[in-house]
Amino acid sequence: GAHMNNFFDCVKTRKTPVSDVVTHHRMLSICHAINIALRLGRKLVFDPNTDTFVGDNEANTFVSREQRKGYEITT
Repeated sequence: GAHMNNFFDCVKTRKTPVSDVVTHHRMLSICHAINIALRLGRKLVFDPNTDTFVGDNEANTFVSREQRKGYEITT
């Protein structure tokens, strides 16, 4: 509730939200990294600057997936 209310208030008022997109991205990246480590059953080294696992191609296959045609997200 409170975060959503803050978000909608900030959309209306253009004020700075309590939490920003970069903070949320970092937090969710760590959650996903933990999930991937649990699936693989081993310790992983995650590079938050590249959003990849260092020297682990198998773990990196979990980082992204093929996007549906017409709905691709580019950065």
